[in-house]
Amino acid sequence: MNQAKKYRKYYEALDLIGCKHVSTPRQIKNGTRVFRLPFKDAWNQDIEFATYESGYVRRLVKLGYCPCYQINKKKPETRLIEVKSGPHKGYFYKLRSSERVLILGNGDRLEYLFNYIMRNYFRAKPRFSRKIDMEWLDFTAKWQYGEFGFDTCDSDTQDDILKRLQQ
Repeated sequence: MNQAKKYRKYYEALDLIGCKHVSTPRQIKNGTRVFRLPFKDAWNQDIEFATYESGYVRRLVKLGYCPCYQINKKKPETRLIEVKSGPHKGYFYKLRSSERVLILGNGDRLEYLFNYIMRNYFRAKPRFSRKIDMEWLDFTAKWQYGEFGFDTCDSDTQDDILKRLQQ
């Protein structure tokens, strides 16, 4: 699928979930596209994202000291640096850093942004799923059904307990 078709497809998908394209004419001329989500954050500010021609995708922040932050994936990098002077001369230490992976295609950037928004803003977070073992079944039978344990329940009650725990 070429970049223009992919861009159009994900632009329409963003429109369907309520994201507005709010780029200024100057931003469009520079190759920047800004999208605003249909709801606000905890500080009652608009949630905006920008894709840049250079390959970056950023979340724009209006409050605080950081004007925006990158949401591109990171590629970790580790280098060894030699100590040139001092008592540890000749030794090496690890320098850990990371660089962002640029997304070169316009359609690819919009696809990445759409998937990021869906993953972080539109999907429900999974509930804590406890491991189901006999101890937990006995506890549930005792406190929800007044039984002495899971083994003492009739088969209908056991089925009900299992259904409730698997929801």
